[in-house]
Amino acid sequence: MTLKGIKYIQTADVIVYDHLIPKEVLSYAKPSCKIIYLNNDDEEIDILRKHSSEGKLVVRLKNGDPYVFGRGGKICLTLKEEGIECEVIPGVSSVNSVPAYAGIPLTFPKISDMITIVSGITDGGKLFDFQKIPEEGTLIVLMPGKRLEEISKGLITKRNPSEKVVVIERGTYIDQRVSLVKLKELSELKLSSPSMLVIGDVVKLRNFLWKLS
Repeated sequence: MTLKGIKYIQTADVIVYDHLIPKEVLSYAKPSCKIIYLNNDDEEIDILRKHSSEGKLVVRLKNGDPYVFGRGGKICLTLKEEGIECEVIPGVSSVNSVPAYAGIPLTFPKISDMITIVSGITDGGKLFDFQKIPEEGTLIVLMPGKRLEEISKGLITKRNPSEKVVVIERGTYIDQRVSLVKLKELSELKLSSPSMLVIGDVVKLRNFLWKLS
């Protein structure tokens, strides 16, 4: 989270959050702030609309990357179409921060100059087209979780089965777990959430940038 994000939390009249938000973040809220727990995404727009129409400063706290395979763009577009102004205060993206914290640069001279990002959770339930994945370069798979076996089988159709994969679970948290496996071994794992896959020659640099356990 950025300092600007904290500033908005400190001045918010209403904060809407969900189970993915660390409770410590809410400690920045002022005593008079109304804090609303969102347990149903279908109610999100209605809640934001209601409190915004009352002239209140409403902060919707979202974890992860709301504009990367998230609902952030859809929510903001809906609000703006209704004449409700909204501003996005981006945090540090998990796409680069989680691999970096695990000792993996996404690009490196003469090793990788290209990054491809795909998601294991897609609108409508259909997975990405594996044939569009490049055979080289760094590949990031966000939220592979429950579809890991299906994703690993699809990746093998385009990438080398012996290619190394770094699996990062609960990245940047105190209980972060990092595993190094071959692509053909990936389907045997059981992942916790959130998780991320990093595939490509850059994962070999972790040996030098981070002490492997």
